[in-house]
Amino acid sequence: MRKEPLASNPMNILRPLINGNYMTLVTSVLTGAAPKDVIKKSNYITSDGHISSQLNGIGKVNMDSNGKIEVEETDELLWGYKLSDTYAVKSGDSVNLVRDNKTIKTVAINDINNDTVPIDYVSASGLKTWTETAKEGANITVDYYLGNFSDGRASVHGKENIIHLFGEDVYDYMCEYTPGCPVLAYEHNASEVKVSSGLSYVESLAGYPTAIRAANAREFARGWNGTFVPAHGTAHGKEKVSFTAIAESEAASGSATHGVCPPGRSLRAALLALGNPLPTGMSSGDEAILYEYRPTIDVLVKNTGDYPIKIEMWTEGEGGATRIYTNVYEIRDNGTDVNSTSNSTS
Repeated sequence: MRKEPLASNPMNILRPLINGNYMTLVTSVLTGAAPKDVIKKSNYITSDGHISSQLNGIGKVNMDSNGKIEVEETDELLWGYKLSDTYAVKSGDSVNLVRDNKTIKTVAINDINNDTVPIDYVSASGLKTWTETAKEGANITVDYYLGNFSDGRASVHGKENIIHLFGEDVYDYMCEYTPGCPVLAYEHNASEVKVSSGLSYVESLAGYPTAIRAANAREFARGWNGTFVPAHGTAHGKEKVSFTAIAESEAASGSATHGVCPPGRSLRAALLALGNPLPTGMSSGDEAILYEYRPTIDVLVKNTGDYPIKIEMWTEGEGGATRIYTNVYEIRDNGTDVNSTSNSTS
């Protein structure tokens, strides 16, 4: 512990006196030196270094150039990114779990199960299957952390820590979306203002099963519903989706997920109405999703606006009469003027 002369800063001796740390006080008087006071005056940190009840929500700890610690209230919106944390590396008849280039655990392939490896992103059975064809030294990400926060705070590692700080919904979002995705971790004193919408219909197409197309349309809507895109940022849809392919001679693979184009048109209309560019993986025609792009994992939307946005999608009806709705919301702090022209298109 760093000590300084008593006269260098009165708080070095006053802080122990205020907090009743009499042993520290006596020692300081006898030695002529006291522990350096590192607490900066703040509404959110008490004199004894505890977080004040005045802090509403999560805070951020900062240290100034003089080594003083203060606690700041978090901005109305806080987001981070889903980043690779732990890799499983194939090593003979085992896998090494590696974090920060250090092996933290070695597990025999025969011992891979729900208790020996992280399973929220890659199942134990999926990891075993991967080892069957993976070459020596190949790796696969099995766990992620939340980092690169919008306010510059330290990264958060571990499921328990992420849930403790931000809640299970945030962790569930990480599990559903692609690596590198932006994640809205905290929203306080903010409003979601609807600024655009889109509507399209599945309809019936000769030669293509309507029931399958409608199911794919519903899955597309589910795969994009709730997606968060930062201001001047990009995002893919959900990773955990399941589409049914239909034979298609024009597709290089010989099949395509027909039924995703109608919801693609709905999403495209709502995004373009805000002045955003055509999403990567989309066309401007009726066949909105390009054959070589997976509808949620590969399609990339861009938000060129000054506010983060959230995408809402859902369907109503059945078969060819299935309607696909899209709403886009700007997320603004409540001190901002929310008068805005709403854009709607079908």
